[in-house]
Amino acid sequence: RQQRHRDASATRPSKLDTMSYLREIADSLADGLAAVAWSIAGTIVERRNWAQVDVSDMDTPVIFVTPGSAEVQRISRTTSQTDYSATVFIGQHVQADAEVDAIIDLTDQAMLHIRAHAWQDQFPSNVTSPQTISIELNPDDALNERNVWRAVIEVTYRVFEADELPE
Repeated sequence: RQQRHRDASATRPSKLDTMSYLREIADSLADGLAAVAWSIAGTIVERRNWAQVDVSDMDTPVIFVTPGSAEVQRISRTTSQTDYSATVFIGQHVQADAEVDAIIDLTDQAMLHIRAHAWQDQFPSNVTSPQTISIELNPDDALNERNVWRAVIEVTYRVFEADELPE
């Protein structure tokens, strides 16, 4: 994991000085998706902390990857498994059904790339390939009145870690 040193005189970094898995997984997933040759030219991929965008900036598809959540489950006296999630927001301002068909295909393409996990070398070594992937199309129908089509993909990665306090 990448290190952020607070004190240059420290002889060895503590676990508290490392980047969180929530951030690392979101960063790695966004980097992997950014390397894809998408079926719709001009698709924008970014790692963000929230998926906020102006509708006028959505003439081409946008894909935003945000950190999600973590769920810890003890599997032995000394080890836990933590399921870390990342959220992939895909959206486009559309004018016709043909555009909707294309963005649905792009969403399926994103899911296939996430599932294949071909960029696993970009992830921290103890992060598994995706455990679960779910897609919700036009959640809550929130932006239909503005002709914004969107999908939310939730991806869960598992990490096994020793239960020990940071030094």
